[in-house]
Amino acid sequence: MKTTTLLIACLALGSVAAAADNSHLVRLYEEEVLAHDLYVALGKKHPDIRPLQNIPHSEARHREVMADILKAEGINIPKPPEGRRFTTRGLDRTYRQWLKEGRRSEVDACRVGVRLEDHDIADLRAAQKDFPQHKEALANLEAASNNHLRAFHRNLTGRGGKYEAEALPAADFKAIVDGEMQRGACGGDCGKCGPDNNRADRGKWGRGPGAGKGPGGPRSCKGQGQGNGRGRQGGGGPNR
Repeated sequence: MKTTTLLIACLALGSVAAAADNSHLVRLYEEEVLAHDLYVALGKKHPDIRPLQNIPHSEARHREVMADILKAEGINIPKPPEGRRFTTRGLDRTYRQWLKEGRRSEVDACRVGVRLEDHDIADLRAAQKDFPQHKEALANLEAASNNHLRAFHRNLTGRGGKYEAEALPAADFKAIVDGEMQRGACGGDCGKCGPDNNRADRGKWGRGPGAGKGPGGPRSCKGQGQGNGRGRQGGGGPNR
């Protein structure tokens, strides 16, 4: 049975930016936190899956982009209550479920990565309609997530696994998987930091701590940090 919980709660049809619920932006922010923390955890279990080693750096940058959007809208960074990782309803359950699934095998871990990116891309597409004032930043995150999806899908099929689109239309999913590496939030340099995927999507969107401004400007891969900026949910605190 398909897992359909989750990262994506439907945005209200016919909504406009002025009327859009701020909780949607909070959810998008927490989805990036979920992706980062989930990939880090699964990467420790499956060190041979290269995207699980590279993509968390990108997700840390994505989290910073969403933190900047929250700040621009006057929204505080969410602080989950003790014993929870997230404030958005359902995300704690999603995290636990996907972590359990992903730990079973390399195939399952790759499938979880594909599923997460499938839902994330659908949510980012919807958000661009509801929050047109942030369309450019959200579109850059979508492009980077497309790259993530390709990397996980390539690793999944290379291990004999399969996946059917859950959130995106099947034709859109196939078009992404069959497509080329896109210029994402890293300004086109994401693929240069390491094989298989964006090592850090940064460029003009990666402005937080750990963004890594080595020689060559903000798009350089040098000086790159793991990303220890806003919204990491207390590091090793109770929510981890």
